Amino acid sequence: MELYSKRTQATENPARAYRHDLPMEFRNQVIFIWSKAAGYSDHSFSRGPIAPYDLQKMALLMTNQLFDKVRTDFCEEYGLAGLPESGLFDTPCQSIRKFFQSCADDQALDIIQLTFNEILAAEKNHEFMGYVQPLLGAAESVARLNGRFQEHSIGFRLEQGRIIRIDSDFLHAEAVEPGLQLMYTQGYEGAFQEFMLAQRHYRQGPDHYDDCLTNCGKSLESTLKTICDRRKWVYKASDTASKLLELVFSKELIPTYLQSHFSALRTTLESGVPTIRNREGGHGSGEKPNEVPEYLAAYQLHLTASAIVFLIRANEDFNKRKP
Repeated sequence: MELYSKRTQATENPARAYRHDLPMEFRNQVIFIWSKAAGYSDHSFSRGPIAPYDLQKMALLMTNQLFDKVRTDFCEEYGLAGLPESGLFDTPCQSIRKFFQSCADDQALDIIQLTFNEILAAEKNHEFMGYVQPLLGAAESVARLNGRFQEHSIGFRLEQGRIIRIDSDFLHAEAVEPGLQLMYTQGYEGAFQEFMLAQRHYRQGPDHYDDCLTNCGKSLESTLKTICDRRKWVYKASDTASKLLELVFSKELIPTYLQSHFSALRTTLESGVPTIRNREGGHGSGEKPNEVPEYLAAYQLHLTASAIVFLIRANEDFNKRKP
C-alpha cells in the first residue's frame, strides 16, 4: 500500500543516506508480515491433544512450532537457556515477539533471518500450508520485508536466505546483487560462502573489517579456481589470486584485443582485491593491530563483487568464442 505520506517522503528525499538501526515502526511491520506469511498470532493455544479436525487450533499449533524452532535455534547459537522478556506461560509466538521488539539490532537481524528462512521451508510443508493457509507466499514475504528495509532507508536486505548489509543502492544493484546471484546459481559455492562471510564480517563492525578483506580475497581466488577447474587449466593449490589471474589471462579468458586495449584492466584485477587483502587483512599485523577503516572494507566488498561478475561473465563469453 502506497500512502500519500510515503509518496511525499520519497519525492522530497530521494537520496537518503542509509541507516543501520531498526526502529520500532519497522519491527512492528515485520511482525505484520509474519502474521500474513506464517499465521503469527498472540493467541494462546492448547498444550494438550488437539483433534486434526479442529482447524483453528491446528493452525495455531503449526505456527507456534515454526516460531519454537526459531527460538530454539537462536538460543542455541547465543548459548541462552531461554529468551529474555519471556513470561512463564508465553507461547513461542509471544516469546519471539517480545524479544524481537526489545533486543539489540544485530539480534533482531538474526531473528529476521531465522524466521524468514523457516517461512521459506514451511511453504514446502503440505501439512503446514493446509492448516495455516498463509495470506502471503514465502517469496512475496521476503520482497515485502526488503521493501520495508528500503522504505525506512535501512541498509540491509535478505538475499539467498542471508541478511546482507548495503551502503549504496547503485553499487548493490550493479555489483553485489548480480555477483551473489551468479555465484549462487552457477555453482560457485565456495566463492559464494566466502563472500557471504565477508558480508557478515563487514556487518559485525570495525573489529571484523580485516576478516572482511581476507574473505573477499578468498572469494576471488575461489572464483578463479572454479573457472580453472571447469576449463581443466592446471594450477597449484597454493597459487594466489595474482598467479591465477596470470593463468586466466594467458589462456585468453579475456580476449587478447581487450587485454591490449584496456591496459589497466589486468593491473586493476591483479593489484586491487589481492593487494588490499595482503596489506590490510591477509597477514599478521605484528605488535600494532591493523586498523581497517569502514570505507576500505566497503570498497573491497564492491570491488570484489565487480571483479567476480566480470570474471564469470568473461567465462560465459569464452564458451561462445572457443568451440
